[in-house]
Amino acid sequence: MITKIKANKSFRGTTKYVLEKEKAKIIGGNMYGTTTNELVEQFALSAHLNPQLKDPCYHLMLSVPKSDRTLSDDEMAKISERHFATVVVLSRLKGEEAQVKQQDKRIPSAKLNQLVDQFIVEELPAYDFFVARHGDKKHDHTHIVASRVNNLDSKSIRTWNNYAHSEHSARLLEREFNLTQVQSSWESKHKAMTRNQLDRVQRDGLPGEEIMRRAIDAATADRPTMPELINQLWSEHRIRAEVSYYSHGGVRGIKYGIDVGQINSDGTPRLLWKQGHNLNKYKYSFNFLQSELGISYNPGRDDQQILALTEMMHLAPIRQDLQQEAPTPLRQPTSTPPPTETEFVAEQKRPHSLSQWTEMYVAYSRGLENLLSLDRDKEIAARAFKQGASDDEVEKIIATSPVGWTQDEAKLIASVVLSQLEQELEQTQKRSPENLPQITDSQLVAAERRIALYFQAAPTNPTDQQLAQATERHQEKLATAATANQEYRRSEQELESASIVDKLLPGYREKRKEAAKLAARFIGATEALERTQSELNQLEQQRRTFEQWQSSPQTQEMERRQDYLNTQDAKTRLREIKEQQRELERQQKPSREQGPGLSL
Repeated sequence: MITKIKANKSFRGTTKYVLEKEKAKIIGGNMYGTTTNELVEQFALSAHLNPQLKDPCYHLMLSVPKSDRTLSDDEMAKISERHFATVVVLSRLKGEEAQVKQQDKRIPSAKLNQLVDQFIVEELPAYDFFVARHGDKKHDHTHIVASRVNNLDSKSIRTWNNYAHSEHSARLLEREFNLTQVQSSWESKHKAMTRNQLDRVQRDGLPGEEIMRRAIDAATADRPTMPELINQLWSEHRIRAEVSYYSHGGVRGIKYGIDVGQINSDGTPRLLWKQGHNLNKYKYSFNFLQSELGISYNPGRDDQQILALTEMMHLAPIRQDLQQEAPTPLRQPTSTPPPTETEFVAEQKRPHSLSQWTEMYVAYSRGLENLLSLDRDKEIAARAFKQGASDDEVEKIIATSPVGWTQDEAKLIASVVLSQLEQELEQTQKRSPENLPQITDSQLVAAERRIALYFQAAPTNPTDQQLAQATERHQEKLATAATANQEYRRSEQELESASIVDKLLPGYREKRKEAAKLAARFIGATEALERTQSELNQLEQQRRTFEQWQSSPQTQEMERRQDYLNTQDAKTRLREIKEQQRELERQQKPSREQGPGLSL
């Protein structure tokens, strides 16, 4: 059986959808009404008993394959009623018995059936629900619409893990009523394709989501490390697996992308992206890759490799055609050792054969064995450019890498490296003393004073330790305020739920006083939280102001002038100027002490 389950806030919308379908009829339940208005009125009375519940409407669906025997209305009603009861009972379980996905831990079927039988007799009448059968599809199915609120104690049905509970209930009912046995989603590792998806597969080929699922299943079979999985998905299937991080360094999640054969407006390939938790019911999320598929991840060992792989995939153009030729392996010379970089420059200005480009790659890669593949090839490209190689030559050298870059990928790496080298050269030239204009002695002394005053007036730059301490204080106050709010809300709910008789008892007044204390504590915690937030905002604003000041053109110009003043020539010149000024002051001092002379 196929099962669906969802909680929502609209009794009217759900009831109207279920009852106003063609060939829809009510076949079971415990409600007195038969029309939408009558049923919604009764549901509203039930929901009013627990006004804090946001989604009081419970909508469950059961679909029987058409290959199974035809079931009567009474049988369908009994199956649906038992399905609803089983879901409620499973939602109440705690500990290992609640882990329905693990066969060795979940509650035994015999014990569960006993609890369900007891629930149907003793508690099911306390929940408003009806069962409707639909005949508008080729496959027979029923809808159960229920209130999550118990009419006796006002407690609500938990919805945590309800999809798994619903699937497990369907497996039990299949065995009990001799229906076709199917696997649950956690047993088959991924959800089966729908009829529409199967039709599209026959017409257009596998959809991108299914390609990614199958590729991930194949790549995780040998339980690789996280970087190995990412590299294998890219190199063998051209699927991009990108890990995202929080600002504090922790992993946020993982997403997968595949070329869908379309082009964006800027000419780049359009990718179909799926978050890991959306691709296959959490099985391909970052945490579940480790816990369920056995992928090994160590932050200290893997994060740098993951970041390098991500950069490599961003550099490389995505190609939908996977039937490319295997990359050319690195061929080591067998008879003689590879020549050095200078030997290549002197002896082979323009090599043309593949073996010559490979030998140049080996020569430029000396000392880079411990670097990641992308970092190594970028450094090789930089060395080649510094030795005077042209763009075309560098591309051919990089194309011989063991990574197996395509010509377009090698060209992109070369262009990125060349751009970085040009930026470094530009910055070096800007900071070169030769680019400063010629200035006089008085201008040099004035510039020294002006630069000193400029940096003395620099905005405050809070240290990383100050920011970390402020963040820690804010987090502590946030936790305190959350706890105080929770205690205050719980106290208020207890007071609001008290009956008229309870309010007349002496203990009720003490509860009111305690609630007032909790409210005052919550207000104090909130004010403290606001103060720490203000402190943190101020430090962050100071850091932003300093970074803006530091990157401003005026500061960069002042740093350039300060670099010149720190050179040996400028220091010597300033020292000589100051010596001349002191000597001039000593010569003028006696004449000032003597005073004006007498004229005859």
